[in-house]
Amino acid sequence: MTTVDRPGGGGRGGGLGRGGGDPGDGVRAALEERFRSSHARIVAALTRRFGARHFALVEQAVQEAYVRALGQWTVHGLPDDAERWLVRVAHNAAVDALRRERSHLTLERAHDVSEADPPAFDAEDEVRLMFLCCDPSLSRAAQIALVANVAFGLTAAQIATAFVSDERTVAQRLVRAKQRLRERGVQFDVPAAGALPERLAALLDVLYVVFAEGYSPSVGEEAIDDGLCREALRFVRLLTSRDDTGSPAAFALHALLCFHAARAPARLADDGSLLLLAEQDRTRWDRALMDEAFGCLCRAGTGAELTRYHLEAGIAACHAAAPSYAATDWGRVVEMYAVLRARWPSLVVDINHALAVAMYAGTRAGLDELDAIPERDVLARYPYALAAYADLHASLGNLDEARHYLDRAIARQPAAAQAALLRRKRAALDR
Repeated sequence: MTTVDRPGGGGRGGGLGRGGGDPGDGVRAALEERFRSSHARIVAALTRRFGARHFALVEQAVQEAYVRALGQWTVHGLPDDAERWLVRVAHNAAVDALRRERSHLTLERAHDVSEADPPAFDAEDEVRLMFLCCDPSLSRAAQIALVANVAFGLTAAQIATAFVSDERTVAQRLVRAKQRLRERGVQFDVPAAGALPERLAALLDVLYVVFAEGYSPSVGEEAIDDGLCREALRFVRLLTSRDDTGSPAAFALHALLCFHAARAPARLADDGSLLLLAEQDRTRWDRALMDEAFGCLCRAGTGAELTRYHLEAGIAACHAAAPSYAATDWGRVVEMYAVLRARWPSLVVDINHALAVAMYAGTRAGLDELDAIPERDVLARYPYALAAYADLHASLGNLDEARHYLDRAIARQPAAAQAALLRRKRAALDR
């Protein structure tokens, strides 16, 4: 994620597919949205009812409920309380599955859930679910895949597309992760105080990655996956609403996501391409989200801990507070990127630092910073780096060089909205 809105494109649906013009398309779209917005609540409620050892069974039951909903609702329309309908059908499917497995003792220990009403929704369950998916026995790749699948309702194919992986690899990773959770007897609960900081740090990192992919998807036709961003922000809000998980780092991430989400309404041009910060109409930024972001940033400063979320939120705050792109406090932005480079280095941070240096100390200084990045082979293939070179050369009047870099960037850009932005820039050089 960057404070200069990178080219981004592509989105993913909720796992049931999009229709192509038949009468059920509206219902399918509504069901898809319901899938994305309620998946975590339903899985969490049923996991509390049946226990974490039946985690995989619960997920299968939820999928069965959505398949039944797709068959019935396209004919009869959505019921008045669609979410309760889904949890009731999923609950009954889980009970039936347990009976087929002859798990009568399990049912008895669960207070005879076969006769109980479906469970009510509780935000506490969703927090427990997130920690379950981020168990320390799992690799970070497995944690991200599990959160995307279980909490956000993405299929293995959608996760593979979003995170540039292979569908079979993702599917196997999910199966192994769920099996490992069952074998270890992981509890459906918030970690104890001694284990909480490390577990919370992992969870925040996963939510950061998922939001970033939604905000600037790697591939596809759409410029932003609103549902993915919205759910990631909702989960972070759940964490900061609690005393035990509302750490300075959580509030810093909360602020960062709000700053980015606030800019979303101004990120698209009329042709569907992305608008970078310098091009955006700042009157279209969501002021309520901006206020929320600044409030969270204040609360993030209450401790001694400094995380990359603090620094990235601080950079985003510099942009939010400035009346224009040119009037941004670029000296402060350069300073914060320098700290990020030292403590949490990445290629994206290096490129953004170079662009900020160009704004603060001049284009030539920015080019020198780009040239000093050691990963030359990677830079030569990375569309964002090639676009940065093009922008700086264009600022110096080196239009042939700028065209050269933009042509290379366009050739390597798989996302439609990102490519549209690059083509728009390329066309402007020929005017």
